[in-house]
Amino acid sequence: MEIMSHVPGTVVELAVSGMTCDGCSSSVEKALTGLAGVRSASVDHASGRAVVLLDAETAAEDFAFDADAAIHDAGYTLEGAQARPERAKRAGGGGCGGGGACGCGGAEAKAPEPVAVAVDDASCCGGGSDSCC
Repeated sequence: MEIMSHVPGTVVELAVSGMTCDGCSSSVEKALTGLAGVRSASVDHASGRAVVLLDAETAAEDFAFDADAAIHDAGYTLEGAQARPERAKRAGGGGCGGGGACGCGGAEAKAPEPVAVAVDDASCCGGGSDSCC
């Protein structure tokens, strides 16, 4: 039996405008998961947010450029992006059930400060390291 170790990546939170339904969320998620270096993506049309987990080798700046084009091609607008290193998973899991990657793991494990990623001079989406995905 082979035991696979977890390789940390980068979490990128995206602000996407123009989504109005579950179909919109699905279209954006499909566009994002089709990009190189994306391990997973979750999109919520109600909040206008997407959370993407990138491979460790994928630069957030390169991804943001590709994501902007992919989201535009799907018919929506990328308003901003914010990246941070993925948090290490804690024994017992994160406080929100998100596996510890969303930054809300409780007082014992503080999430690292996010790093802003410029996307055509758009402002950051405003999400903090304490927000849950």
